[in-house]
Amino acid sequence: MFHSAARLVRLSIAGIFLSAGSAVLAQLQGMQAFENRIEGTNVHTNALQDFTLIAIHRDFQTFAQNATLHVRFFLPRMAENPEKQVFVEATELQDSFHYFMQAKGSSKWKDDNWNVFEPWPTKDVIDRLGLQASNVGVKAGYRANNGPPVFLPVDVYQNDGQSTTRKYTFHFITGSDLQSLDVSVTNSAGVAIKGLNLQQKCNKTYNPSCKLYAAGSTHAFSLDMSGLPQGEYHIKLLGHVPGSLTPTSLNIVLYHPHQ
Repeated sequence: MFHSAARLVRLSIAGIFLSAGSAVLAQLQGMQAFENRIEGTNVHTNALQDFTLIAIHRDFQTFAQNATLHVRFFLPRMAENPEKQVFVEATELQDSFHYFMQAKGSSKWKDDNWNVFEPWPTKDVIDRLGLQASNVGVKAGYRANNGPPVFLPVDVYQNDGQSTTRKYTFHFITGSDLQSLDVSVTNSAGVAIKGLNLQQKCNKTYNPSCKLYAAGSTHAFSLDMSGLPQGEYHIKLLGHVPGSLTPTSLNIVLYHPHQ
């Protein structure tokens, strides 16, 4: 009798927590407008591209609940000085809640300077979803003259302190099963950068049908660009799909700042 009553109490408590969690998620369905951003949950398309770039981090400081985050990036000045559409976005590295954040357009962004998107308080959406710092990815960049996006590595932090690292971590989703991944880097003139090529592969000798990465999964690689001059670089991802002669690919245009 006692055990049955205790079990009923435990089930009731669990039901309360589940109901509370469901109520929070229901309240957070859709995007909410804040002064400097829109943030919330949105619909993610099921069709996967060859690769989807989620984030490029220069420095990412972990954070607890009730944190106020800042996102720093360097915005270069282009020779023709065209109008640029700057973006700062955040999503989950592993999608659970369909979380999304997008900074609103701002006239305060300065060319040839470090810029900071702030404030980004976690209490508004991130904490309420129960989203962990380890599952947050941030990317920034700009578009000009209807060209492809140029990505800018970001620092995500609570306490200010200019990062001096020039090692970047790229987070991506693969749309297909992959047996191998090749990463190559060229400068704006198309000259290959030696020492930055990466190759990851599974052991096809042991298992011809092996998978390095499964379709829909999120992965990361890092590039140390500290020895390179400031400027625009192209990072190419080339994935090899089991049983196919046609590779998957992604070309990332990255601006590498001077510090």
